[in-house]
Amino acid sequence: MFLLILGTSGLITSIGKIIRKPVVRGVQLATGLMLVMQGVKLMAGTSPMQLIQHMAEPNMTVQAIGPIQLSWLIGGLLGLLALLLLDNKHLPAALIVVATGIGIGLLFGVPENLERIQPGLFLPALLPYGLPTMDEFTIALIVLVLSQLPMTVGNAIISNADLAGQYFPETGKRVTYRSLCLSMALANIGSFLIGGIPMCHGAGGLASLYRFGARTAGSNLIIGGLFLGLVFLLGPNIVAIINLIPFSALGVLLIFAGLQLALTLLDLQSRKEMVVPIMIVGITLASNLAAGFMLGILFDTLLRWDKINI
Repeated sequence: MFLLILGTSGLITSIGKIIRKPVVRGVQLATGLMLVMQGVKLMAGTSPMQLIQHMAEPNMTVQAIGPIQLSWLIGGLLGLLALLLLDNKHLPAALIVVATGIGIGLLFGVPENLERIQPGLFLPALLPYGLPTMDEFTIALIVLVLSQLPMTVGNAIISNADLAGQYFPETGKRVTYRSLCLSMALANIGSFLIGGIPMCHGAGGLASLYRFGARTAGSNLIIGGLFLGLVFLLGPNIVAIINLIPFSALGVLLIFAGLQLALTLLDLQSRKEMVVPIMIVGITLASNLAAGFMLGILFDTLLRWDKINI
């Protein structure tokens, strides 16, 4: 609802105009570094889900080959494969990494996951969990929505529109703050009606698609159509397909996506401009991206004064 108000009122456009490039680069750098960190954790077997299950690859029957942890081996090999194929137009690196990961999952995956793959016809239900009570709505508003809103504005709207302009100079101007805001609002309203979870565009997703070769809207149609097909065909059993992909393979994809996003920093020139993204990263790692974004705007405003020097 907040996104719908921001988009229809035009307020998001006014907000976007006052956010300077150093702040945008800071959000992109912080998001990119967090993606890289999470990717490394997935390859090392130290992400929260892996630590809870005390296994680097919880969905694999094999955890090590000799003294080498399986996640290190898979991550290293797929990382090298991705490097070799990054600019290959005939063999997209991301598809090859995912396909190879699924192949490894089929060879070493837990048998129970494979048994859960039972095709059928699964159609979404309208409001499967019913309408939220006033207490549930209030808790979600305070704990989830309001705390997430600054990060959504900074990363999914302002940063995303900036990346679209960088990657697609001729057509990227169509991706406006307002269009991003409204598309997310409508998508989330639709998702709510069928029991889905909140979603956002995210600069990391755009950077990932671009780094791995996507150049037209067809890439979104292909992956969206594939996901819809799997949902209608497998329903809740789709988790079994996802579990075939090793955690370390996902880590490889996150690392390359994060690096692509973080490297947007390279077009900053002065010391004052460079200091802002570094400060945003520090605040983000110490707290969260929403705090980094908001305090970054304040810090950037202070640095505009000629009397202040870094």
